[in-house]
Amino acid sequence: MSEDLAEAALLILMGMAVVFCALVILMSAIMIINRMTPDRGKKAEGPVLLEATESEDSDRGRIAALAVAVAKAMEREQEVTPEQGMVSAVGWAGEPSRWVVSGREQAMRSRGKAGRQWGRRSD
Repeated sequence: MSEDLAEAALLILMGMAVVFCALVILMSAIMIINRMTPDRGKKAEGPVLLEATESEDSDRGRIAALAVAVAKAMEREQEVTPEQGMVSAVGWAGEPSRWVVSGREQAMRSRGKAGRQWGRRSD
């Protein structure tokens, strides 16, 4: 038994050593590649980035109009009319959720107050 444990411990240590060596090799390869190409890692300068993101006034107007339209549509979705009823997290107000109904039926069955017995299949 102790021989098996020693062999298992040796196998675990060898596996960890192989993984650790592979990670060190991968890390050193990444560092070598980064040093060979230093220009790729630099970020874009501020004015260059600003010029690339600037757009025409007509595009800005379209974007603003779309943003207003989306905001108005979202407001309309959140409005509740009296005909719709109030929506709660589990369902429509006044209508119990399926979880509540299921829990109530289970509690009544456990007390023997429901019309169905445990052995019978409910439809």
